[in-house]
Amino acid sequence: MDEQLREDSMASQRPDTGVHGVIAALDELRRQGVRRARMRLKMPQGNAIVLAVLRSRAHRLLSASAIELRYVGRRSGRQYVVPVQYARAGDHLVVWPQHWQRATWWRNFRTPQPVSVRLTGRLHEGMARVVDPGDPQWHSARHAYAVRWPRMAPRVTGPLVLISLRPPRFDVGFTTPSLGTLARIWTRHAVPPD
Repeated sequence: MDEQLREDSMASQRPDTGVHGVIAALDELRRQGVRRARMRLKMPQGNAIVLAVLRSRAHRLLSASAIELRYVGRRSGRQYVVPVQYARAGDHLVVWPQHWQRATWWRNFRTPQPVSVRLTGRLHEGMARVVDPGDPQWHSARHAYAVRWPRMAPRVTGPLVLISLRPPRFDVGFTTPSLGTLARIWTRHAVPPD
């Protein structure tokens, strides 16, 4: 009787269900194994690779399109470092937070915050703030971004992060010579006319 029930239940199933189930189970085990292997290897993410290039002597490969943005989280107080695509507008940098609906990093700049930017291999200080579409500066910032990245222009609709760069600071030991010092040096080394 049991054998008859088993045969009836097998007849009611599709002929490939048993094989299909085995294949699906093996596929799931393979996926879990790949996930575990990735966790063990700690493969670097894209951001880590981009940041490593921006910090290296090979920064010229990416410096025309990406910068390293360093800031302190407004709630956590932790320092964050992210690579972002930018457009230059005079002494300002314009950053469009791609996927701004989901991304949260740009919200730290709703109120102006100090930032550090690695631009062309050197760190610069600046202030970053969010410019919303209702802000008068938004259109000029969007225009600068659209000129630099024309393929992205139709998608730039949300907030922009505007970074005002401060002039670079000189080393503490460096001083500009006074006019009197320059005159003394010149007269000492000048050749009198014949």
